[in-house]
Amino acid sequence: MPKNKWNKYLSINKYENLAEMALATVKKYGKKAAIRWFAEDGESIEYNTYEELGGYMKMVFGALHSLGYRNSDPIAICSETRREWVYADLGVQALGGITVAVYPTLKPKEIAYILQDSETKLIFVDTEENLTKILAIEENLPNLKDIVVIEPFDDMFDKENIFKFDEFLRIGELYDRENPKIFFDSVFAIKEDDLASLIYTSGTTGVPKGVMLTHKNFLSDAYLAISVSATLRKGEKPWEMDFLTLMPFAHSFGRTVDYYCVVYVGATMNIIGKYDAEKIRKGFETFKPNIVVGIPYLYQKIYNIILEEVASMPKMVQNVFNAAIRIGREYADYKIRGEKPPFGLRVKARLTKLVGKVIRGKLGGRLKMMVSGSAAISEELMIFFNVFEFNLLEGYGLTETAPVTHVLRTSHNSNYHPKIDNPVDEYTKLGKIGPTVDIEDNPYEPVEHKLTPEGELLIRGPMVMKGYWKKPKITEQTIDKDGWLYTGDLAEIDEDGYASIKGRAKVIIKLMTGKMISPAAVENLIVPASRKIAQIILVGDDSRKYLTSIIVPYQEPLKEYADQKRIKYDSLRDLIHNKEVQNIIKQEVLEYCEEVSDYATPKKFLISCKAFDASEDFVTPTYKFKRNKIYSSLKDDIDRMYETDEEFVVAESRVTDFYDQSMIIA
Repeated sequence: MPKNKWNKYLSINKYENLAEMALATVKKYGKKAAIRWFAEDGESIEYNTYEELGGYMKMVFGALHSLGYRNSDPIAICSETRREWVYADLGVQALGGITVAVYPTLKPKEIAYILQDSETKLIFVDTEENLTKILAIEENLPNLKDIVVIEPFDDMFDKENIFKFDEFLRIGELYDRENPKIFFDSVFAIKEDDLASLIYTSGTTGVPKGVMLTHKNFLSDAYLAISVSATLRKGEKPWEMDFLTLMPFAHSFGRTVDYYCVVYVGATMNIIGKYDAEKIRKGFETFKPNIVVGIPYLYQKIYNIILEEVASMPKMVQNVFNAAIRIGREYADYKIRGEKPPFGLRVKARLTKLVGKVIRGKLGGRLKMMVSGSAAISEELMIFFNVFEFNLLEGYGLTETAPVTHVLRTSHNSNYHPKIDNPVDEYTKLGKIGPTVDIEDNPYEPVEHKLTPEGELLIRGPMVMKGYWKKPKITEQTIDKDGWLYTGDLAEIDEDGYASIKGRAKVIIKLMTGKMISPAAVENLIVPASRKIAQIILVGDDSRKYLTSIIVPYQEPLKEYADQKRIKYDSLRDLIHNKEVQNIIKQEVLEYCEEVSDYATPKKFLISCKAFDASEDFVTPTYKFKRNKIYSSLKDDIDRMYETDEEFVVAESRVTDFYDQSMIIA
């Protein structure tokens, strides 16, 4: 096969389906590690080679086929990110089945909707808890025949249609041994436009919709994404990449980038599977990854890990670290403005390189690239990591585009990157998410984008979904007759064709005055950059003249301030009712909204001690706020906020004691 001109080691391969792609990698990199993970003792490492991965794919296929499942059958996976997710999915893909992705954190009624709507026939579940969810709704699932449980447990439910995963694999192994030809006949009968997966949208604005993604959607996106990352350094050998795999495979971003991209080039998944600070720390130390992919929340966690590491060092080292941050920020400010930093500052900036090397050593020492996606990342985090040369890039895409359509192409093109020295040309551009993914010798047609007169971003390309499952009318409203997908995001495209996302067109607050505000655009300026504000949700509608907000404050900075000012308090309730403490929260918001129009800056504040999370069903599985549900739950407090002359109102029903806030998702 020809080589990509941007990286001589990246072969240009075009496959008909995902299983064929996996088989090609198994053949080429059979003895190489495909997946690594921590053993049950939590210390030692276990792994699968690509040959072993190919064996598991055959066993899952064999078991499915022997039980009567065939091409186009919907088969669900309800599991955290783990190696068995990959085994199950590859087996389904080899069958020509449709992988129905189910977040394991969903409630039974949400799972029931997905399984009913998709007409799922078999489901893989990871734990006793998730099996119990399925059994509770089983009578409402007429199409569901079998359940496969990944983690066996004592007193397994004795039902004919429940299989232990090991037992399931043995069935498949025997079937494949007796019928070796069926597997390959099945794989090579699957076409690129056949449906590979259903991924249900989060449902923040209505009933979840099943996004139909084909083999071509995933393969084109995986190839484009890995091509872009491989061009960052000449001579990069893609099969030597080690990914720290944290993203849920039920998420299109996690599935494509942390899984399909890895298998495409023969790299290695190092599976952590949870956004747990200690596991992340240990994963860096043990697996020494060179690529990390995640949502902004992950980088906030890594940032906190770094700060904790520095806090444990001698005072002199802490002073050097803090000085490096100040110098780096000052240097970045010059570069962002397009100005050349003074000679003295350029000399001082060498300190950031030295400190950055030490910090990267704490994260395994091999880190070459970080990619953030799923939501906008804050300016502060982007500058922090790039000051210390972590090479943090930002990607953009939708579930409906499998998902990546835009990504930073080099270490020199971010609005917030402090080392922008290269001239702007076709492949290096100062843009938040540009340029478009357009690669010479690309075996797939390039991505195109344009704007509607209202500024909504439209995308056309090989990764755009087939449509919404059983929803032809909504599909027609989303993809026009010429193949343009309406993203629902507001954007700007400059004279060179590079895009910047400005907010969500479908999540807009319209005030009585007629002013329109994208709440996410303002919220992303404040969180997660702020040390004092953990979550902020803007509030307003066409019956209100001005904007307000709901705020969940971080406790520790408030306690530090109170202690410094000798403000007496016995509880979190005391703190948040204190006028001085409330004022520093207000000042924090105003500081980050300094560049925001007055009408888009909140005028009043409703304090919630308790964070908004999945336990109360206030966020989606992809950590987006269910705004209408939050507004409805706090309606009386919101009304009170608008009625009072006070700037601050406390949601008394959400006042808590001091609690661990380390896992708050903003």
